[in-house]
Amino acid sequence: MPIFDEYHHTYYYALKNHSRSLVVKSLNTKIKAYGGRENWDSLTLRSINVEAIDYARTEWPKHYGASTHNGFPVSWERLFHKFMHRPSYFDLAIWQEIENVKVLQGLALGQPSNGKTHLVLNWVERSFAPTYFKGGILLPILACAEEYAKLLGCQRVLIKDAVDPNKYERYGYTEYQLAKTKAKYLAKEL
Repeated sequence: MPIFDEYHHTYYYALKNHSRSLVVKSLNTKIKAYGGRENWDSLTLRSINVEAIDYARTEWPKHYGASTHNGFPVSWERLFHKFMHRPSYFDLAIWQEIENVKVLQGLALGQPSNGKTHLVLNWVERSFAPTYFKGGILLPILACAEEYAKLLGCQRVLIKDAVDPNKYERYGYTEYQLAKTKAKYLAKEL
């Protein structure tokens, strides 16, 4: 990898880590004020890596089904490799330690627009195992995406083709029409 590319990957990696630390600080403040520590115990926000992709490939399908989720038509490995060529992509793996076992609770992938006017969350999935994260993975995912988008100078965060738009409304997302596209978006202005 050329030095120029290494610099860009390092720069955006640092921005993503900073956005995660801002979210953790905010969540800890809210937990101290309102309680609910048991739901958030041992939660870690990290980048997607081989361990996360392997977990999503091997463990998550054990809990797929008609009443839960049947998985995406494309594997997380292919999705991740599709996004990682662009240094500014957004990624998040949510891990939680339950009874001394690391459990992958959620994954998210997205990317900023070319002009960085918006950050699009393209893929979001949670675990459907009995040990799924009771606090809901959308809160940390959206909070990290919003903080990262702010650091990039974006005007809004977009959710592409949300499976259940109602779940995003409680976080301030509303319908949004992106020019020259047929996809459906939800947006939150920053």
